[in-house]
Amino acid sequence: MFVFISHLTVPEADRGELERHFRQRSGLVDGFPGFLYLQLLRPQAGEATHTFLTAWESREAFREYMRSREHAVSHAREPGEIMGRTEVRHEAFEVLMDSRAQPEWLA
Repeated sequence: MFVFISHLTVPEADRGELERHFRQRSGLVDGFPGFLYLQLLRPQAGEATHTFLTAWESREAFREYMRSREHAVSHAREPGEIMGRTEVRHEAFEVLMDSRAQPEWLA
C-alpha cells in the first residue's frame, strides 16, 4: 500500500470554504484503478490546519492517477484563490503494516 499526504496551512478566513470544497469534490478518483480511499483531516496540533490523505494499492497506481485526465479535471476545480494563499507540504509513504489487513506472514 502507498499513502500520499498533503499538509495544508490555510488562512483562518478560508478554512470553511476549503472544507466545503472538499465535501463537494468531483469524486473522479473514487473509481480509478488502485485507489483505496481518501480522508480530509483536521490536525489537533502542529502548524498544518488540514491534512489530505489518499491511500493506493501501489505507488504505480498513484503515479498513473497523477498522469490521468481524472486528476487534471479534479485539480482544475480547486479554489485557486484559496490555494494561492495556502502553504502545502507533501509526504509519501510505503505502508509496512495495516491493522485492518491480515499480515502477509500469516496468509
